[in-house]
Amino acid sequence: MNSKTLLRPLQKLKKIPKSSYTITKTVITQAKQRDNAVLDDNLEETSDIFSNSSPTFIKRIDELKAGSALQWPRLESHQSTLTIREFCERWKHLAPKEYAKEDGSFCIRGKLLACRVMGTRLIFIDLMQEGETVQVKANLSALSKTSEVSERDFQRLYHLLQRGDYISVVGHAHRTEAGQITVMADTLPEIISPSLACLPRSLLNQGTRMQNRHVDLILNQKLQQTLRMRFQLIQTLRNLLLNDNFVEVQTPLIADKASGAFARPFITSSAVISDKKLALRVAPELWLKRLIIGGFDRVFEIGSAFRNEGFDANHNPEFTTCEFYKAFTDLEELMSRTEELLLGLAKAAHYIREERLRTLPKVYIDNFRPPFKRISFIPAIEFALGESLPDLATEDAEENIINLFKRHKIPLIKSPTLPRLLDKLSAHFLEPMCIKPTFITHHPACMAPLAKSFLDPVSNQIVSARAELFANNKELANMYEEENSPIKQRSNFEKQGKFRDIENDGYVDESYLSALEWGLPPTGGWGCGIERLVMLLTGSERINEVLSFGSLKNVVNLGKASSS
Repeated sequence: MNSKTLLRPLQKLKKIPKSSYTITKTVITQAKQRDNAVLDDNLEETSDIFSNSSPTFIKRIDELKAGSALQWPRLESHQSTLTIREFCERWKHLAPKEYAKEDGSFCIRGKLLACRVMGTRLIFIDLMQEGETVQVKANLSALSKTSEVSERDFQRLYHLLQRGDYISVVGHAHRTEAGQITVMADTLPEIISPSLACLPRSLLNQGTRMQNRHVDLILNQKLQQTLRMRFQLIQTLRNLLLNDNFVEVQTPLIADKASGAFARPFITSSAVISDKKLALRVAPELWLKRLIIGGFDRVFEIGSAFRNEGFDANHNPEFTTCEFYKAFTDLEELMSRTEELLLGLAKAAHYIREERLRTLPKVYIDNFRPPFKRISFIPAIEFALGESLPDLATEDAEENIINLFKRHKIPLIKSPTLPRLLDKLSAHFLEPMCIKPTFITHHPACMAPLAKSFLDPVSNQIVSARAELFANNKELANMYEEENSPIKQRSNFEKQGKFRDIENDGYVDESYLSALEWGLPPTGGWGCGIERLVMLLTGSERINEVLSFGSLKNVVNLGKASSS
């Protein structure tokens, strides 16, 4: 898009009332008529403020034009520019009514959240930058002594200022009698990026919030802090693995097959490879194990995965995972490492919350101290049922489990394959027991075809060397000893084929089996859903609260709104 295209809507503003060009048409809270006491600080009335054909929008354009402020200048450098956080930290020692004694001024920039006009010679401005706020005091009497500012210039400024404007101010530090750190303006504050839309005080409904996520982020401190916590937790997890000598890698997102997990993939195509359908990855697992085969003994990846399936409070078709693979590692070590990682993440979340993100609920570190509770899958299910499970390795195992469901009046699921039925039993009986971090271990082998399996002496069933970590009744992480026999892995793929009812050509991944023939050392694999992790440590109830632009449905509706 060129500059002429971007400017076209502004060039035609006089004709907008008759035009079909609109941003959105949504009713939300809006400012009262501007007065000199408080500028756009009481937002109670409703108006179509997301439309650039509204009277409010057009009036704003006219005011900026009249004040020669309808411009977005290049940023001028200043030798002493500080972020708001740096400014507040630097001058936190000031006592009430004390001024900074050092010579020189500092430049502070940020978004205007509130502007209080006291008479015609005094303005108080609240600025925000990266979630931090600071007060700016502009006093005409003081400005007149240090710069050529007339009363007319001063009044022109406060008539133009609007919530949402980005401004730049040069001044020095002062702590008020009330104890508030303040920037005392030495020059007239400058609008460096005017807001054409009137920033509301709040968004009234969920649909409006999701269609205008950028506005919601400005207004909703908890949402913004949740996302900041997400990014900090990802970095913490990355650092914990890097400090353990893991190598961070990137693996393909698009390939001819979506392997590594049994899920319906998104199918796409390429203009270059026209004779083949391609798929977005559902998991990076098999790529990462190829790297282990290639000599990388410790690898991890934090990246996107895609599953063409439904979404709810805990699922979204596009999501982020962290997976690591480590050679010469067994299940016990994986579980121990999981306890260490989660405790480290909880400590980081607690510290970050206490330091900067106080709108989020407290993180209680003691809830994450090891050892975590352990539940063995088959014995726990049998205890809950009051009877033994049938032999799960026989041909009629699925039919026997369906009959068990009927006897115990457990609702049958759609497409009741043996792995899904067993998963349903876990959801019904075991997951409600997992409030604090809890491992569910040794699932039936059919539930984990990529994991090593063995005969469990307790249940006398073939089980996997696998564990799932649950917390707040939600799955958080999955880990197992990787099957490294190409012969056994082929058999597992073939057995798994009869359980599949999804669109994914070829359940036997010949390419991966060929790679296994070159030798995969005994390896432990681990995967964690980033969204679930963030939900746990921020107290979020829905996955769209921890995604920058919400669920896939929200993203699609955002596109519709912007094109309407």
